[in-house]
Amino acid sequence: MKKENILKGVALMLSVTVLTACLKNKNEQPDFSSTVPVVEIPVGSPMGDGSVNSLSTSLIQKEAPNEYVFYINYAASTIKTNDIKVTLGVNPAVIANYNAAHSGAPLTIVPSAAFSMPSSIVIPAGQRRVQVPVKFVSGALDPDISYGLPVTITDASGEVISKNFASVVIKVAVRNKYDGVYSFKGYVFREGDPVLTGNFSGLSKNLITNGAKVVDFSQVWSNGGDVAGIDGLRINVDPATNKVTMTSSANATLQNDPAYDNRYDPVTKTFYLSFKWGTSPATRSATDTLTFTGNRP
Repeated sequence: MKKENILKGVALMLSVTVLTACLKNKNEQPDFSSTVPVVEIPVGSPMGDGSVNSLSTSLIQKEAPNEYVFYINYAASTIKTNDIKVTLGVNPAVIANYNAAHSGAPLTIVPSAAFSMPSSIVIPAGQRRVQVPVKFVSGALDPDISYGLPVTITDASGEVISKNFASVVIKVAVRNKYDGVYSFKGYVFREGDPVLTGNFSGLSKNLITNGAKVVDFSQVWSNGGDVAGIDGLRINVDPATNKVTMTSSANATLQNDPAYDNRYDPVTKTFYLSFKWGTSPATRSATDTLTFTGNRP
């Protein structure tokens, strides 16, 4: 399996960052041990298998730009006494190489209307590192698509450009409007088990984007412990009606309780859920209320 260096950012869901303030990405500290000074995009260790280095960010869905930064380094044992102007470009070949080296859904290049980035940046005299700001417009991106922004150093004022770290793919994931942190309460039933059956409240739950209309979810027992056997539990929302269908990729018996109105209330940003799974003598069910409290970090 090919190795991949990924630094995970905070929210657009794009996996690039902050949309409201969810952009928390960090690059590794630069390595200055090279005998030849180079200009680089530091994201990890060199890869000899043809893999492309990557960073990740998650964008919160909103119209205002989501800000993200990555770094350019001058990797050398001594600092320069003059500015280094570094020219950057978007290189489709880089994302093609990334897709070829990694399994799974291929990344689609971020449309030009969905981001802004300076074409050049200056590493000031006496410094080794500079931030490159990128702004993404989550409203111009589709949560169902996995995006990547392929950035390459094309010039460095005559300085040597790193062979291993000249390019990076910023993986961008867009968070749908249901993504976030929710207060969590409800009632859960486990046939034959009075200990794990009962009410629970005062919990917090992350709902995580899995496409434009779906969020990943996990159920708990009355003691707050995770429920096993229903992995891949998802809340599927019909945006036209706000009705919800519960599914589990690991348990085909899981289904909505037909006597309950599974729904999402867009005014209060609340999910009302009731579902069941299993067969007697091992039936299970849960009735939950989840109310939005804020964006995920």
